[in-house]
Amino acid sequence: MQRKFNRGEYVRVKGLVKRADLNGEEGVVIKEIGNRYEVEIVNKPSTFSLLPEKLEYLGQSCVVIGPCDKGISSDEIPIYTSYLEGLVEYKEIQELKSRFGWRRPVGMAWCSENAKYKDLYIYYDSESKETVNSLADLVFPAMSADKCCPSVPVNMPGREDGIRGSVVIIRQEPPQYVDHFMVNGVEQTKTGQRDFFFDRLITHTEVRSMFNKAIKHQGNHSHHEKVRKAQEKKPTPQSAQLDKLTKMFNAKLGGGPGGVKFHDPNDITGDMYEYLLGK
Repeated sequence: MQRKFNRGEYVRVKGLVKRADLNGEEGVVIKEIGNRYEVEIVNKPSTFSLLPEKLEYLGQSCVVIGPCDKGISSDEIPIYTSYLEGLVEYKEIQELKSRFGWRRPVGMAWCSENAKYKDLYIYYDSESKETVNSLADLVFPAMSADKCCPSVPVNMPGREDGIRGSVVIIRQEPPQYVDHFMVNGVEQTKTGQRDFFFDRLITHTEVRSMFNKAIKHQGNHSHHEKVRKAQEKKPTPQSAQLDKLTKMFNAKLGGGPGGVKFHDPNDITGDMYEYLLGK
């Protein structure tokens, strides 16, 4: 029986005669059209309509983000498509070690924009010696227990200096649910998958958009922090009056009581106000 393919699965082209140049090329299934599949070839900027017998399943597609600085634009982010065959964490970790050459893969759940569950799983090598991936640190900070997306970036788990090297992003299926109910006095259990929108395919456009929003958020955060600090330094009418009174004490009275000069306006008491303003 011929295998059916799903959107987002990673395949290799085989057995073509008229387009033999495509044999051996790898790609991602975009959609099913009749008895064919639209496949986007990874190394070519185009799609091809191919019969299922001309496709070999390799695994689930994933997106790899190379090391990059958080100061670059989203269009400059180094992104390429690959695959993971395992589909369960311990197998994916073994594959990351064997195919990607990672020393100690670490994974964590994350969520894309508007997701109702943590639909992404992020892998990185916690013992990598490569360049610090500061942009990945910005976009994928450590998760908090009660929020899908945190508000401030912090170091990823397993690394004090953040992520080094590449990051692999793969889509997670919706979580399972478990219902318990009674039938004739006997407890029954029903399991199933939650009815959440699920798209196995992670596009480069989606990743660039996600990173771009994080870059803008960081920029807005920095801007608001600068505004807040500027407002703290900006003198209020009260602080301006206190500063004026301090200068009057120091200039006209030779300092405060006992000849001590006031450097902090908060040192001036209510009695001093009345005395000074009455001069």
